[in-house]
Amino acid sequence: MSELEHAQGSGSWRWGWSLALCAGLAACTMGAPPSFSSGDRWSAPLVGPLEDGLLIVPVSVAGHGPYLFAIDPDATTSAVDDQVIAALEVATPVRQHPIDEAGVQRRHAYGALRDVTIGNLTIDRMLVMTFSAGLYDSEGRQLSGILGRDVIVDRLVFGFDRDQGVVTLATTRAFRAPPGAVAIEYRVVQGQDMVAPDQIGDLIASAQTGQAPKDVDTVPRRVATAQIGDGRFAMHLDLGATHSQLVPERWARARLTPEELSLHLVDEAATGREVTSAGRGDATLGGAAGGQLTFLPYVDRRFLQAGIEGALGLDFFRGYSVYADWDRATLYLKARGDAAATVTARLGRWGAALPSCPHPGCISAAVVERAAGLSLEVTRDPEAAGRGLEVYLGVTPAAGKTAGPLVLELPSAADTLSADLPDDYAGAKLTTLDASPFPRRCPWDGGCALPSTHP
Repeated sequence: MSELEHAQGSGSWRWGWSLALCAGLAACTMGAPPSFSSGDRWSAPLVGPLEDGLLIVPVSVAGHGPYLFAIDPDATTSAVDDQVIAALEVATPVRQHPIDEAGVQRRHAYGALRDVTIGNLTIDRMLVMTFSAGLYDSEGRQLSGILGRDVIVDRLVFGFDRDQGVVTLATTRAFRAPPGAVAIEYRVVQGQDMVAPDQIGDLIASAQTGQAPKDVDTVPRRVATAQIGDGRFAMHLDLGATHSQLVPERWARARLTPEELSLHLVDEAATGREVTSAGRGDATLGGAAGGQLTFLPYVDRRFLQAGIEGALGLDFFRGYSVYADWDRATLYLKARGDAAATVTARLGRWGAALPSCPHPGCISAAVVERAAGLSLEVTRDPEAAGRGLEVYLGVTPAAGKTAGPLVLELPSAADTLSADLPDDYAGAKLTTLDASPFPRRCPWDGGCALPSTHP
């Protein structure tokens, strides 16, 4: 699976399981699920798109929320934490046994969510796995759920555009590849635990009775050949993980520069592992270049025997808007533009969730020189009083200085923020590039200014 990373009614069930089974066979001939709201295009706002991390969207369930969900096209079903399950009083009578990266079956409870809203898409009913609250939290964000392959379905084109700050789903008939996009064709590789064709009928019959099958098949991997260092490697195209991965035995040929780090990864079966080392290197894929990437050890036993040697994560795709046409087995990559040129459209993705203010992002910010050193001084616009704000500040350093972007976290009760800055921010120009109504929790009371994790 694409691992998620962080630093220290039976009718809809039938549809969800038929989609999972379609993933293991040839492309299915059905369109959008009948549980989806009408239309041929849907979109949802991304939280923190310029940070180049996980794809995170707000999701409401039966009028509750919104909660933050990460997108993972490699997860067979969507998942929700036990706090949401308890708050919504959702029964979880179904038990299933997904297989984790180590090849071990894990027993999990499943239940049905009703009236799920993701942007302008509404889903009548979803079968979801439950997990312990906090398990998938990432980079200071509380993630209450995962949107899996039952939402990012094979017969829809999935896209994300960080410049616009949105993710999209479209029918294949409605989709048009962006002009000038690089087309990356891939092949589909099944894991060792995939369901055999003669078992398909029995599994669908089980789902129709409202009793999910005992075992959960793994979503096939989308694999293309990438050039890394001196080698060419079979790499899964992983749109659900921040970092890329490569089997350690290939690091020398890939000319990766080793480094130490500390990460806790969690796969789609809710099994965690600790990572203490990584490798840095360049990668290219067809006509696309990913630049310097951080490669973690690839250990997925379900696909090692199938010849997969690693995965290209979201760090490879950070320079592109991506459109995955699963039906045509092709990814379309469109080079991103200047983030400053798309601020208005990016802020506008929130609609009424962000008010109209005199300043972009509803704050004013300045670097102030004081006797004790540099200080960042932030003031909220009155129009945005009483609501949480997260603001991404682009930073243009003065000549000879090095200063990266900043992320401002303003809880609803904080109207001002003052934070010390390193000397490299002297003379820097600050530009508001993005904002959202979903601030992280600060390590202390009041607001905080954090360096962007993925500048």
